[in-house]
Amino acid sequence: MDERKQRKLGRRRVLKGLAAGTAAAAVPTILLRKASAQQERTLRIVQWKHFVPDYDRWFTGFAQQFGEKNKCTVNVDYVATPDLPTAIAADISRGGGHDVFHLNGVGAWLYDQVLVDVSDVATRLEKEYGPWIKESESIGKVRGKWLAIPSWYISYPLIINTGYFKEAGETYTDKTSWQDLIKIGAKLKKAGHPFGIPVSNTPDANDDLLPWMWAFDALTFDKDGKVSFKRKEIVEWLRHAKEFYDQTMTEEVLGWDDSSNNRFIASGKGAMICNPISAYRTAAKDNPETFKNLIIVKTPLGPKGRFNGARTMSYGLYAMDGPDFLKGFEASTGYNHPFLRAFLKKPMPVIGNEPKLQLLQDFQEDVHFIGYPGPMTKTATSMYAKFIMPTMLAEVCKGKNPRQAMEEAEQKLRGV
Repeated sequence: MDERKQRKLGRRRVLKGLAAGTAAAAVPTILLRKASAQQERTLRIVQWKHFVPDYDRWFTGFAQQFGEKNKCTVNVDYVATPDLPTAIAADISRGGGHDVFHLNGVGAWLYDQVLVDVSDVATRLEKEYGPWIKESESIGKVRGKWLAIPSWYISYPLIINTGYFKEAGETYTDKTSWQDLIKIGAKLKKAGHPFGIPVSNTPDANDDLLPWMWAFDALTFDKDGKVSFKRKEIVEWLRHAKEFYDQTMTEEVLGWDDSSNNRFIASGKGAMICNPISAYRTAAKDNPETFKNLIIVKTPLGPKGRFNGARTMSYGLYAMDGPDFLKGFEASTGYNHPFLRAFLKKPMPVIGNEPKLQLLQDFQEDVHFIGYPGPMTKTATSMYAKFIMPTMLAEVCKGKNPRQAMEEAEQKLRGV
């Protein structure tokens, strides 16, 4: 047996031993390299730095308790969103460092050459806590094997200021469409309260724009994950989105980062954003008067129905049972949404007990992930990382012909 196979098998035994006896083992992203756990019984984890500090505090405690239970040391390094890809790439390049990585917004396909097969863990989780919500396999399964286990996702509903809608004589319902919002938003923008959806090189732009495109059948992939532009539909969506931009938003959205929309709605300026509930929580803390008028609503309807956006999270937890997941969900103040249906029992922690957030308990019924209607392939992930779709729309908003912008975006994607 060659050295690489020996390392692989040794690593696998250690991880299985550490997970033994637990109710569920969520081991999504174990990277094959010089495994410190083999030699020192120390696990080194790179973890995404959460928008909700209480979740990081909870996770630190969880990691410590796990280490005590399994007689090992668990070290957690919290890394901000922009630095995660660099941290992962550096460890892979040098073949050592951390053992487990939290993947923010990407799945197994991007790192399929260095991930451990955890199909046995996925099967065990599904049996005990499943089934998985739809499209979970598109994130973690590559060529028939589970190489990452989706742990939770961030929902992207609409957050609206009902006070401004009421002043304009408008209401938002479950029947409101994207086209309806153009009419409503034009009135609100004229009153000094525009809408805000980022059209910039920031992750939130991807998470907002992709489901908006899908609602118009403006697809860029087929069900097998191959690049397949629906050109007519994409051009039609671009024309619609350009009208939406002109009528309801201001040019500031062309330069937004992920925190801009939070400030926009919390400040009292904005009438509507599409964002996780972090913006809702920010307003509650920073501007209670504005917060009183904020509600969470379903995303608008498009010609093809309702499509919810989400950012997926796969990260290394070696032993997380049901109560532990729900404790983490509570620590995140309802930010983290589960992939396993056993954790969706109503009322869910936090959001099931807050009237304005209860509709998020059904968010998974309309949610789709990067690469839809296919899996989250390397190409789809690269499209996300390179902001190909936000750039395409931004160019149209600045005056470029929609068909030209679409053709340039397709060329970029086929060149990935």
